[in-house]
Amino acid sequence: MSPRLGDSLRTDPLLWLTGLISAGLLAVMNLRDAARFGDLTHGRTMPDFDVGSTPESLLALRDFLASRPEAAETLRAMHLQADLVLPAALTLFLILAIRRLVPGAIVYGRPAEKLLPLLLVFPILYGLTDYVENAISLMLFPPAAPEPALAALLANALGWATRLKFLAVTIAGVTVTRLLIARFAR
Repeated sequence: MSPRLGDSLRTDPLLWLTGLISAGLLAVMNLRDAARFGDLTHGRTMPDFDVGSTPESLLALRDFLASRPEAAETLRAMHLQADLVLPAALTLFLILAIRRLVPGAIVYGRPAEKLLPLLLVFPILYGLTDYVENAISLMLFPPAAPEPALAALLANALGWATRLKFLAVTIAGVTVTRLLIARFAR
């Protein structure tokens, strides 16, 4: 282990812990939950991972899951287990990583410390939109049975929440990468 890594493990244990928890939860969601959902639905993608979903495709999935209780329960269990903790853990990891990398970094010709409030917007937005997405999904898919008008509204909102979640986490990831490059370029 390099001295820098050893120092980081001692000075930033929460950063490392939240990173490991996030990685573990992502592995569970992708290797267990998404794989099981795909097996039970003949290869369909979980709505949480489908950036290209439409309100119509989400309503069709809702109708399909009404006749596939095991698949619906897999989706629900993911939201009430791994995806209940992931947004908080990943948001905290991204915030801690950004705060750790900001000192001394120059971004777009400015000290990154001056941009810190702006740099933290996207990790926070990610966490909020992931929880909104989870709540909408729990209200839309079985065993929930919303009225058709509400289901259409929820399906539309779910598509937007999923896209916004992926946009925010991507920008947060790019921010961390940019700060890493700025830090090592000094």
